[in-house]
Amino acid sequence: MTAPLLQPLFIQKAKQIKLLLTDVDGVMTNGTLSFFTDAQGVTREIKNFESLDGMGLLYLAYCGLQTGIVSKGASNTLEFWAKELGMKFLFYNTSVKHHVLDFLQNKYSIRPEEIAFIGDDLIDLGLLQRVGLPLAVANSVPEAKQIALYTSPRHGGEAAVRDIAEQILRIRGQWDQVVADNASGVFRNPQNELCIVKGL
Repeated sequence: MTAPLLQPLFIQKAKQIKLLLTDVDGVMTNGTLSFFTDAQGVTREIKNFESLDGMGLLYLAYCGLQTGIVSKGASNTLEFWAKELGMKFLFYNTSVKHHVLDFLQNKYSIRPEEIAFIGDDLIDLGLLQRVGLPLAVANSVPEAKQIALYTSPRHGGEAAVRDIAEQILRIRGQWDQVVADNASGVFRNPQNELCIVKGL
């Protein structure tokens, strides 16, 4: 497969970020929402995640980049998956997504220019406009793609996050080490204490 042509500004920003945040529906999934009602009459949500995306996020964390989710929705599944992926942050029930930036700067001293965010829809525009490295996926709305410094050729739920993670790690000169550590058996899933923030 031909390597994508990367914007110089994307390359520059990818070297500077400390944290990658991502939306869920339409980015980590194909956007389909599935529900079922359990034996107690409680309606629950099912999400289908792409395992390659999960590995890409693990590789970022393994290489020292913090990761996290910013979602308008809420689901026990998100908490489970974020912990499995060694994520640092889970923001959910987040109606105004760029509010996470004040939280991160005030509590963790992470500046907006040190943050990357992957979004796909109009609700993501405020955060995409304010971070140092705005990113999109192939199925993103045109308004998100216009802001993004890199748009994955892959759709959400089809390893778009993995593609973005790989591009970032290649730019930072860390991809070859990830490959080598997987081949040798040195690679281990990173562990983080997950910070959960509801309702920003």
